[in-house]
Amino acid sequence: MHLSFVPLTPDNRLSAKEIVGNKKKLSWWRDKFWEHMVVKYSDLERGESASQTGRDHIPPRIFKEMTRLTKQRQKLDQLLAGIGPLNSKKRAAEISELLDSYIPAVEKMRTQLKKYSTAFTSTKAENEKLKKKSKKLSESLDEATHESVLKQLKDAKLQREYQEALEILERIPPEVLEEYAKPKAAHHTAEL
Repeated sequence: MHLSFVPLTPDNRLSAKEIVGNKKKLSWWRDKFWEHMVVKYSDLERGESASQTGRDHIPPRIFKEMTRLTKQRQKLDQLLAGIGPLNSKKRAAEISELLDSYIPAVEKMRTQLKKYSTAFTSTKAENEKLKKKSKKLSESLDEATHESVLKQLKDAKLQREYQEALEILERIPPEVLEEYAKPKAAHHTAEL
């Protein structure tokens, strides 16, 4: 169960800041709510907060950025697949233009994934610990494992797409890289 509430002030204004306050106050609210509910529902369990477990949450923007990077990689893959003797100059220019945004984006993603690498490894370790729990917890374990597997699948997809992004860069022919490495002014002069 997930609880949500609407923080209305006595004069019926919507104000989370006035009702809830800061993060510390929000934790206090959660503690008090759980204490109240566990009196009536003794089987009620409370999840562990990220502040206690040390787990990192991977924000949705990282997955969105990887989706954008994947689309760029697919476009680059199409351009590389269609390279031939008759269109190599044109394709080299198109690839060079795409690489201007793709290479920095891959580098940025590497930096971001390094930050969350502990989240990837801790998820795997958590799954191992969950598997070793007693039979008494098997029903709650099944639910936790399901959520954890979904997270693992998302994490694995993110890692795989990043590896594909790097692999596409390795497939670029040397002459295309040479064309890309030329100063931009030389590109424009060569095209004229």
